Amino acid sequence: MKRTSAMQVAIIVLAILGLADSAYLFYEHLGHEIVCIGQGCSIVNDSPYAELFGVPMSVMGLVGYAFILGAAVAALRLRGRGREWAKAAVYGFALVGLLYSGYLTYLELFMIRAICTWCVVSAAIVAAIFALAAVELWGRER
Repeated sequence: MKRTSAMQVAIIVLAILGLADSAYLFYEHLGHEIVCIGQGCSIVNDSPYAELFGVPMSVMGLVGYAFILGAAVAALRLRGRGREWAKAAVYGFALVGLLYSGYLTYLELFMIRAICTWCVVSAAIVAAIFALAAVELWGRER
């Protein structure tokens, strides 16, 4: 398997894990109990920052990871310029996700004063996707 293929497969696996994490958080947002270290997940998910324009953050995570997954699959299957555009899309979606995840982490630490274990997992996943996408897009000589 070529390095490019291996990187895209890794991104696909991480995006699937991100989808699962976001789905689990959405399940909690619907009022179900989830496994969490401490009470942070409930506090964060019940905070005024848990939704933006009435849309739960977990749904935004689902959408974001779905876009990353779609672009990563396209980067694996396409050739030529289509592949490069798909790689750039993965990088762009991951960059947006990383920046927004950083903002949400700031809110957790300084506004809500509680940490959600699964939100930290999501932040780590999107950071790993971003790192892989950056290496894939920028880390090799052209």
